[in-house]
Formats: sequence, C-alpha cells, structure tokens
Amino acid sequence: MNIHRCRFVDYTPHTITALSFNLPSVASNIQPPSTLRLAVGRSNGDIEIWNPRWSWVHEITLKGGQGRSIEGLVWSKGGNRLFSIGGSTSITEWDLNTGLPVLSHDCNAGVVWSLAISPDGEQLAAGCDNGTVVLLDLSSGIKGQIDHLKILQRSNNRIMSLAWKGANQVVGGCSDGRIRVWSTESSNNGRILATMKVDKSRLDESTLVWSVLVLPNKQIVSGDSTGSIKFWDAQNFSLLQSFKSHEADILCLASNYKGNTIFSAGVDRKIVSYKIVNSKLKRWASVSNRLLHAHDIRAMTTFEAKGTSFLISGGVERTLVINSVTNFMDGMFRKIPITRHRPCVQAISEPRLLMLWNDQSVKIWKVDEYIEPDAESLQSEEKGKRLVAKITLNCEENVTSAALSENGSLLAVSTLAETKLFELTPSENGSRLLVQKSNEANALSSLGASIIRFSQDSSKLIAVTPESDIVVYNVANDELIEESSVNDSDDEDDEQNFHAASSRNIFRLSVSNCGKYVATARPNGQINLFEITKTQVRPLGLLTKLNSAPTALKFTLKNTLIIATAEIKVLEFDINTKSLTPWSRRNSDLLPRDLINLVDKCCGIFFEPCSPNRVWLWGANWLAFLDLAQNMPFQRVAKRKIDRLGVDEEEDRATTQEIRKSLPLNGHDVNGTADNASTSVPFWMTLKYRPMLLADTLGAGELVVIERPPFDVPLPPAFWSNHKIKV
Repeated sequence: MNIHRCRFVDYTPHTITALSFNLPSVASNIQPPSTLRLAVGRSNGDIEIWNPRWSWVHEITLKGGQGRSIEGLVWSKGGNRLFSIGGSTSITEWDLNTGLPVLSHDCNAGVVWSLAISPDGEQLAAGCDNGTVVLLDLSSGIKGQIDHLKILQRSNNRIMSLAWKGANQVVGGCSDGRIRVWSTESSNNGRILATMKVDKSRLDESTLVWSVLVLPNKQIVSGDSTGSIKFWDAQNFSLLQSFKSHEADILCLASNYKGNTIFSAGVDRKIVSYKIVNSKLKRWASVSNRLLHAHDIRAMTTFEAKGTSFLISGGVERTLVINSVTNFMDGMFRKIPITRHRPCVQAISEPRLLMLWNDQSVKIWKVDEYIEPDAESLQSEEKGKRLVAKITLNCEENVTSAALSENGSLLAVSTLAETKLFELTPSENGSRLLVQKSNEANALSSLGASIIRFSQDSSKLIAVTPESDIVVYNVANDELIEESSVNDSDDEDDEQNFHAASSRNIFRLSVSNCGKYVATARPNGQINLFEITKTQVRPLGLLTKLNSAPTALKFTLKNTLIIATAEIKVLEFDINTKSLTPWSRRNSDLLPRDLINLVDKCCGIFFEPCSPNRVWLWGANWLAFLDLAQNMPFQRVAKRKIDRLGVDEEEDRATTQEIRKSLPLNGHDVNGTADNASTSVPFWMTLKYRPMLLADTLGAGELVVIERPPFDVPLPPAFWSNHKIKV
C-alpha cells in the first residue's frame, strides 16, 4: 500500500489568550464535579470548551470572527453562563447550546481590558482603557440579562487586570505602575480606598501591572512588566515581599486552592512556583521553575479536587500544556497536539483533492498519483501537488465546516449565519479549479450550520444547525426537505445546567454510503439515527448512550456503524437491530493495549475500497487498523480484567510480539508504505506520523496522511536572554 505523507497543508492554529475553568477548586476530600469544563480563548475569537475527563476531550467551539480576539473569560457561579471580552467596549455572553452570542452588553466606558466576577457570582467588574471600572449585575440568573449597577471612581490610566477582594472591594492593576483598590459599597460611592506603587522600569517607561491576585490569607499578589512579583498586605496596603523571578513581563498569575502556592508566567516562557515558608509571618520563597513552553505564556489557570490537580497554561505556542499543581516540579506534563479533534481537512479520492478550511478561507490542492520516491528527484517531488483553488469568504464569521462532493464538482462552506454553495470546474489546462458561487442555492442563504456533509451521490447536503437540528438540502431542487430535532428526555429537566447545555450539541455526523441514513453523536454519549426520505428526515430514535464521549463514527458498506469513544474503545452497531454486532460483542472489550492505552483520541475512521472489512482509525499521533472479519487473538479474561479495558499484561505482550512478527512492517516503525500488509493480521498500528490533521484513503491501495509538525507553524521570535535559565 502506498502512503502519501503530506506536510504542505498550512493549517495554523491561533494564540491562546485566555483560560478559565467554569467551577472553582474544591477541598481535597471532594470529588471533582462531572460538569467541570475548561474554556480556552484564542486570538481569532474562537472559544473552545474542553472536558478534562478521559484525558481531555474537545467538546465544542464557540466560533469567533475576523478582528475579534478573546482577551478575557469568566464564568458565572455554577458555571452555566460564559462571558468574554476582546478589543471592544462590550461584554459578550455566549449560548452554550447554539454556540451563538446571547447578548453583547456595551459598557459605554471605553475598550474593556479586564474582567472579574465577584465571589458570590452576582456582580461583574469590567476594567476599561479610560480608567473606568464598571460594575454589572448578574443576580437575576437569567441568560442574556446583564444590568448596569454603577461606575467606580475613575482613574486616568488603563485597567490592565482586576480581582475581587471579598464582596465589597475590587483590586485593579493599572498601566501607570499602580495597584488601586476600590470600594463597591454604596456608602463609599465607589471611591478608591488605597493605591500601591510598583517599581519603575529602567527604560523610563510606565510599568504595566498585567496581573493581580487576591489570596485567602489577606494578601494581594501582583505581576508587572519589570518581571517582578510582589506580595502586599491587603489590610494595610503595604509591600511585604518582592521577587525578580522573570526577565520580562509577567502576564499571568494563578494559585492553588489553599492559597499557599502561587505560579507566575509570562514572556520569558518560564513558570515559577512560590510557596509560604513561614505561615505566621506569611513569608514566601521562590521554590522552583520549569521551562515547558517555547514561547510567551499568555494565560494560566488551576483547578484542584480529590485526585485532581491541574495547572493549565497556554500562549503564543498555540498548544495547551497540562501540568500538576501538587507535583509541579517533578510531575509529568502533557502538551495537547495543535491539530483539531474534529478535522478541518477533507480528502476526495476520485478527483484526488485535499481541502483545508480555517477562519474565513478555504484552500484546495490537487495531489498527483503516487510515484516511488527513489524514481524521482526532489525537484520532481515538489511537483506532486499544487494549489488549485483558494476562496476567502466575504463575511466576518469564522467558517464552521466545509464539504466537497465526491465528484469534486461542488463545494459547500458554512458559518453559523449562512451556508454557501460553489461550483468547481477544472480550467482548460487542468492547472486550477474555477470557482463560481451557485445562483440557484437560495434556500441555503439563511441556513447557518455547525457541520455539513454531502451524500455519496452528491445529490444532498446534510447540515446540522446551531440548534442541533438536522436539515437536508436537495441540490437539484434547491429545497430544504425538512428540519428535525431530537427530544432528549434525559436532559430536558436540566436545561439550565451547563452539563446539559454543552452535551446536547451534535458534534459528530456520519452519512451512510447509500445516502439513506444519518448518525449523529453528542458529547454526553448519545448516538441518534435518522432516515432520509424524499419528503422528510425521519428520526429512528436513540441507537445507544455510551459511558464516554464518542470522538468518531463512520458507516460501513453493510450499513453498520463504527464508533470510537474517548476511552479508545471501538464499537460496531447494527442499525437495524440497534445492537452490537457479533464482532463487537466478541472483541470490543479485548482490544490490544497498544491501542486502548493511547492518550490522544481517535479523530477519524475510514475504509479502503479494496478491503471493506479493514477499519482504519487515526488520532493526532497514531494510525491503526482493525480487521472486522477476524477476532482479536486474545483469550477471554476474567471480569476484573475486562473492567480494566484490557487483558493480562504478559499475555498481551506475547500476543503483540506475535502480531508484529507477522506484519511486513514493524507496528511502531513504519517506513511510509504498507503495501504487503497481510489480511490475516487483525491489528496494526504505527506512531510514525505526528501530529496529523487527517488520514484517509485516496483510492485503491493509496492512503494520504496530512501532518502539521509544530516546527512548520510560523511563530514570531521568542524571548531570548544571555542569562542561564535553570530548568
């Protein structure tokens, strides 16, 4: 088998600018709530919602738009309302059901630079560039309702950072090198109670107080542009201690649940840890630091509970870094791959096209037929692909999904506001594709969608609306067949709960080869089936509800449905009987440990035209296949071992060695081709390709693997110092 290894697809993720958990840390004897989520803001206006269960699953993305950057994120008490700011005078509240903004509240006081929520979750403080702090009322608890309370005493400098000190005071770091404390009580009329001044910059510039933090032990912590972290007495407003731990700006601060450990990070890429060494005198010491990032750290947050300790950081490097609060120095850390859990790349085999969509643009490449690398020079290899079309949408919204028809003649592109249909025609010399917007697709102009897919015969376009309804567009007749929504009785009683809001969104979709059936997946594990007729989209009900989030699903040629879960469990369902197939009942609990022990989730499933029983699975850093015509070569084990989703280690090790010996290629050292892979092998896996944007078939005997190595992602120059950094 020939494998096209492509690195020319120039997908570039965006800088992480804000991080926020929807719930605060809890005591070490309390289990972490199942509703815990992490919001990740990026510089293109997107907000990603991540579930830390099952080693971090990306559930949904709230799409931004051109010129919109997320500069701050806060959650209301209970974690069911999300607010953001970004380069404007407004505060945006988001609908977690639809991914659309609920409200954009104008503060009428200048560009909002900082945001903080009160401990009781009923007030929101917004710091503006004209020196104003605006207080907003959230006590109604009604989604989309924000009431203006008051404007605190104005200073003459930008409010760079905010934090609440109890229920009646707000602490702000300003652009003039001062920390101000406001009273929110009516009796004080919002006056400034105290002002604290940090060190002046050597360059005779104003020091910027980028971050402030209020601790339970009545101390205030500040981080500024001189690289200094300072500890202040929150009662007398006097300086207690100062550390020059960084060689450049400190952009973010975070603390543990008890408030006796502080973390600082910023432009010099280091994360520094501080601990209280004398609890009576409240004296601090810088105890350790780690260099985990290759570029500026823009945001950092923590969460702690029983058996859970997260220190999350991100920045210009574009990747989330997961570390531990309790084992910061010696513990393991993980970098989430920059590639998406839901692919933004599509491959079409017959016209040999590859498509990438990102922000407001779509690119299409033509891939030539495979030629053995030794048979051509490097110069000829560069001619094996060419960009044949590039489309930039005339809109501000970011593209949510795009789809090419199987014959390569149609292209559909959607945002949450509209869907556009384009006709693709090869030029006379075949060097490019002529793109023309279809004038007959009037029914699509007002149809916003989060996911779109063409049927195999290109006659229908299946779309998922922001409300998670299924809509089928008939290309020939320019009509929407029908909209159909699913009532999930399990969640109806809890619509205000964040867990229900985030889990009710359809985030995966598969269309059968015959074009008759559609399967949808939701983060709460629900798999629903629909039947498409000439006049309606008929719900066939719930296929199953899984214990973990489904991350990929695909119909087979025999109309069974393959599902991969966040636990790297592979299931096959018969859609007629709505039950597991005999293969799945025999093998789903007995998959090789090499597969189920993977950390990166399965992002996609595909089949080879010449081997319909071979199901290919891929994640960001791995590629594997399972043969559905064969059982896994394992003996059934006792119940306690099945609960561990595996088999006895010695037996597994011996069996894995036997499988690898039977393979023409080593399972972990594939050299780019898999032409002689024997059909007698039930399982094969490689870790060679990483990180992957897509793996798919390009026809009989051909696979395409699209990689995006981090060193290919363009980055600005990182901070560099002559001083030695201790790691």
